[in-house]
Amino acid sequence: MGKLSSLVFSMLKVGVIGFGGGNALIPVIEEEAVNNKKLVTKEEYNKDIIAATLTPGALPVELASGVGLQSCGLRGMILGGVAMALPGAIFTLLFLGVLENLSQEVTLQVQYASIGITAVIMCLLTQYIQKTMKEYKDSRWRPYLWIVMLGVFLVTGGKTLLQIAGYRDNALPRFSTVAVLLLTILVSIIFSFVRYSTQRKKRKKKKQSIQAATRPLVTRTLLWLVFFGLLSLPGFLISAHAMGWFDAKALFSSLMSFGGGDAYLTIADGLFVPDYVSANEFYNHLVLIVNVFPGSILCKTLTGIGYYFGKSLGGTAGALAFAAGGFACSVAASCGVFHVIYQLGDWLEDFNVFIVIKKVIRVVVSGLLLTVMASLIFSGMEMNANPKLPGFTVLIMIGVIYGINLLMHYRFQCKNKWLIIVSLVISMGVCNVLGV
Repeated sequence: MGKLSSLVFSMLKVGVIGFGGGNALIPVIEEEAVNNKKLVTKEEYNKDIIAATLTPGALPVELASGVGLQSCGLRGMILGGVAMALPGAIFTLLFLGVLENLSQEVTLQVQYASIGITAVIMCLLTQYIQKTMKEYKDSRWRPYLWIVMLGVFLVTGGKTLLQIAGYRDNALPRFSTVAVLLLTILVSIIFSFVRYSTQRKKRKKKKQSIQAATRPLVTRTLLWLVFFGLLSLPGFLISAHAMGWFDAKALFSSLMSFGGGDAYLTIADGLFVPDYVSANEFYNHLVLIVNVFPGSILCKTLTGIGYYFGKSLGGTAGALAFAAGGFACSVAASCGVFHVIYQLGDWLEDFNVFIVIKKVIRVVVSGLLLTVMASLIFSGMEMNANPKLPGFTVLIMIGVIYGINLLMHYRFQCKNKWLIIVSLVISMGVCNVLGV
């Protein structure tokens, strides 16, 4: 299998099992792209993480595009991002277009499956955290890094932890991922300034000229504009005015999508409801779908809104055309901005502050992943529509399957595909038996 084919297959695979949101997929993509397929080095992937966490948009799509660029050039940049986003968009369209009449039963089975997938994701996140802290095994900073990681978890996930314990009306404040990352950057700047003053780290390599640094950025941006234009073209043929306004709002919403998928749903509500999609379609259908199925919430939401809006204008053809336009907006906006920040990182990486950020970003991300784990557990407890499986029962099931996953991985060295298979068999089997 060629490198480009390996990239596309790997990103499609991650996109299919991509439950849990952007931060949850950081270790999953690393396992696939760095450890298994050797598409990029760990240092290159860490650089992608820094750029992706500093930009709006769909984080896993940005990471996939970054891995694609480093491993396969411009073709990999496009295909990597598209392959990551495509499964979630397809699942959304299939559910909206084909499975609507079976939505209640299908949704229930997907919810049962998500319990097992949640346990698998928690196991993968645990592996990432364990590997991160292992890197600092002999470092004198190790105790402080543990404090940083747990502190990040408490300020971002403490409220969710109390909700899991049953304290639903707690007044504990919750800091957003964006706030934590911005604080990390600020602290890194201060620390770098105090320790290194304004000196720059000496590099042996020759400094790039402005022209040499700008040329690849222009090429990448043009390619994403072409991608966006081609996928939006069918919608313009149906209604240029409607497609133009929809694209403008979709691009704007993508550029404002800081804070993860759940935060984006608030942005989408303000921009698209009720003019482009009714409140009933948005909340009772689309929100449920984007939270149940794997993939980027941003990409799935814009695909779904495009589907509903296009269907009202031109039936099935309009639905597919505008869905393609929404998908194109989400991917192009996310990856376009990502590559700008990535290129600036190339230019500015000589500064000591970027060296400090590279050292602490994985520890901060580890704390955020603990929050993701808590959110996955709480979502599983809340999402299940079967009254015969209350939240506490779901919590026990997730805990048991998670323990089995840890045992399979660390004791028997089982590959991830076996963790997924075993977890799905257990969760769907037990849930269907208990839910009878």
